[in-house]
Amino acid sequence: MLQEPRITTLGQDPRSRTYRINANSFQQNAITTINGWQYAVYYTEEIEEDGRNVCFVNLSRRKIDGGAGTWERLTFRDYEQTADDGHNTISVGVCRGDGSIHLAFDHHCDQLRYRVTKLKDGNGDDSWSISCFTETQDFLPGLESSEVIKEVSYPRFLNVDEDLLLTYRIGQAGEGSDVLYRYSSITHKYTYLGQYLTGIKNNPYVNGFDYRLNRVHISWCYRNFVAFESTDPNAHKQQAGPNGPCNNHDLNYAYSDDVGKTWKASNGEVLASIQGNEIFNGRNSILPSANGIRVFDIPMGSGILNQEGQVADWDGGFWALNRESVTRPAESGLSGEEEHWMVYHRDIAGKWTKKTIQHSSKTTETGSRAKICVDRESNVYLVLPGNSDSSLGVLQSQKSEGYARFEKIWTGDGYDGEPLVDVQMLEVSNLLSIFTRTSGKVRDVVVLDFVLA
Repeated sequence: MLQEPRITTLGQDPRSRTYRINANSFQQNAITTINGWQYAVYYTEEIEEDGRNVCFVNLSRRKIDGGAGTWERLTFRDYEQTADDGHNTISVGVCRGDGSIHLAFDHHCDQLRYRVTKLKDGNGDDSWSISCFTETQDFLPGLESSEVIKEVSYPRFLNVDEDLLLTYRIGQAGEGSDVLYRYSSITHKYTYLGQYLTGIKNNPYVNGFDYRLNRVHISWCYRNFVAFESTDPNAHKQQAGPNGPCNNHDLNYAYSDDVGKTWKASNGEVLASIQGNEIFNGRNSILPSANGIRVFDIPMGSGILNQEGQVADWDGGFWALNRESVTRPAESGLSGEEEHWMVYHRDIAGKWTKKTIQHSSKTTETGSRAKICVDRESNVYLVLPGNSDSSLGVLQSQKSEGYARFEKIWTGDGYDGEPLVDVQMLEVSNLLSIFTRTSGKVRDVVVLDFVLA
């Protein structure tokens, strides 16, 4: 069992918002550790003199050196976030090679909103102030005239060796695609790699973006498009329906061994090449019809949710976490189906299996999403939020036992966010840092630090 965590409050969650804007599963990353510093991003709220409730972007950091230090916070008051929209979260990426800090925030089919630290002579500069950052800008360094950056949703950063990848969705729910950039720690500029996932009367929803052992992994479901009856040009920005989770289907997977240029199916066959002249069979993007991408056939209406969780382990394996409706066992005396979390595993040989997770808190079709992560020994952890209560649970499956079972090793109460895990911290320490928010009328944005045995 895990000892009780150290809990740190970063700030108060906005009180006037209907939709959760901190601690959402598609933030990559809300918390990350690079070059000895841990960073977290979140919104806090202030009431202006004219009575408006305005949210501001916050970036906190603490030194990690033989333990977790005290958090320092920057609040960017020169940009006001006003849309009550749970999609408009913040993601932070820190480039290992040049130490630059990248922030992408407040997007739901919107023009890019981005800031980055100004480069100085040498790396490892520990100065910390608002003046270290650019103002909010609508372009990426090196791509000031790009036309692709006018419609951004779900930005995600991924560390790849000394550089950084950035991906996000273009288009709208049920009718979108995903594009990819690479930031160079040498040139300090972005290169547009291409549109690596293309939706056709649907859109891919990725569970995550992972890089391990020189391989990039992605998994995703598709959501089929349903036309809007409304003539409102912003109808696609609504929080749910008609392009809702009921239209999600299938678990798909692809990987890249050249940092996102060439993509392969689970069986090793090339799917697409998104850069250069070596385009595979004329294909420079992964299409929904591509052979080999579907690893589990999951029909619409089966309970699979978008953007849940995934992780690559240190042995070449890959794990995805989602949920499905399963038939109740005969011995239960109940008929019909019930929702359960599901763990999908691809071993190094390419064999896929899936396991139903039994958990004390009932899983629902659209409840808060969970996360999956691994430690340095490739033990697997599930961080499961309560869908029907305010619980938060941590389950473990040990590599030494052949991943035979998932055992609950901690549970707590008083949380209602979608937990996010600092994957990079687990790469360099035995500290499991979970970013979430508390429940109740007054909610706090918190970090839970567990010391793994």
